[in-house]
Amino acid sequence: MHHRLTTAALPHIAADANVRHVPAWLYVQNQGDGLVSFVGASRVPTHSGPHPLRYGSSRTHQLVVGELIVRPHYAIGTDVLRGQGLGGLATQSPDLERLLDCGEVVLDPYDLCPVSR
Repeated sequence: MHHRLTTAALPHIAADANVRHVPAWLYVQNQGDGLVSFVGASRVPTHSGPHPLRYGSSRTHQLVVGELIVRPHYAIGTDVLRGQGLGGLATQSPDLERLLDCGEVVLDPYDLCPVSR
């Protein structure tokens, strides 16, 4: 199984009214046996109305089940966050300098990472 977006998939993604293209960040944590957990966030300008991932709901939380499309701008591998758990990761903003203190840039295909070592 490959995990790359195909040209054939693009028209389907573009035609789906529920697909959202928003800026985002996420942490991925190995859980073993082919499983990862992740936590992240997305922010869009407040003047643009409600966040697109709320799908028009006024409820505090939405459970969204489907597919996640990720186009990474850059990725940093680090061990500095060990022991914080998903709750700890979810409540802090990424501190790139701190992440790189015990890590490295592992992916930067568009030369967008604002810090490097």
